[in-house]
Amino acid sequence: MDRVLGAYGYGIALFSLPVLQDFLKTKKVRSKKLLTKLQKDKELYLRTQEQGILFPIVKIDAGGYIVKLDGYDEPFDEEWNLKLAYEGFNIDIQNSLCISDLEPLDYYDAEKLDKYENSSQTMDDKTYYRSFKYDVPSGKYLLSVKGYARKSATGHSSSREYPEYGFLFSLTKAEAFDGFKNPRKSELYEFNIAWLTRSREAFIEWFPEEDGGRKNPPAENEYHAVIKLEDESPCHLHIVFDHTDHCRVCILWKNTLDHLLDSGKEHILYEEIRKKGKTQFQKVGRMIMK
Repeated sequence: MDRVLGAYGYGIALFSLPVLQDFLKTKKVRSKKLLTKLQKDKELYLRTQEQGILFPIVKIDAGGYIVKLDGYDEPFDEEWNLKLAYEGFNIDIQNSLCISDLEPLDYYDAEKLDKYENSSQTMDDKTYYRSFKYDVPSGKYLLSVKGYARKSATGHSSSREYPEYGFLFSLTKAEAFDGFKNPRKSELYEFNIAWLTRSREAFIEWFPEEDGGRKNPPAENEYHAVIKLEDESPCHLHIVFDHTDHCRVCILWKNTLDHLLDSGKEHILYEEIRKKGKTQFQKVGRMIMK
């Protein structure tokens, strides 16, 4: 039976409990909000990556995820599509590896943290898991991550009863760590399988300023714009750039309109602006779906 993790907090974390506790003791971390501490203390967070203390998967959609450890669980079958694959992350293990919902780490009790290993709750006579524990030989490992989505997935929901997404983790023994990779570098890593499933690739041709377009393309990699439907009503978009005019696009709030992002479709792109207290739409470019 598949292991279904309820990730309804901040994301998913992989760690070896004894290693994590030793690190926190050595660094004299007594804060009960570990996630908040790591977000605020960049150097401390980077040390967790350098030493393989904690591997976080953040900014993913809340929901149910099938989690698998290579060599311990059956691989994903032909009903699933591979959406992402990364490798080379440090993880130090002492006897066991915990794959957990990330949220409990933000209100942990250092002396009771072990309660999160294989933790679950029962509702409506069903058992829901927030973490799983694997017995893994002690040592330093390089962690690989693959993300999968069901072929039938829409990218809009994933329940614990019928999870649409899953992660397969693999471990390769290492004599020592040689540098480290930071999984929170959003320009390099995208772990949100739901986003990769519901979004589509596109290219944007920006209109010149003299034609009413933007003076410059957006400086940030995330951008919100609008296309118009046949009745002239606005359809809002979430766009993420890859540091070029190529991007991934998804429709906000109206998943029944996903067909507008089918390959080959073209749309005039607008920005909402306020003039004299009224909302107006300014043409800024042409979006071509790949």
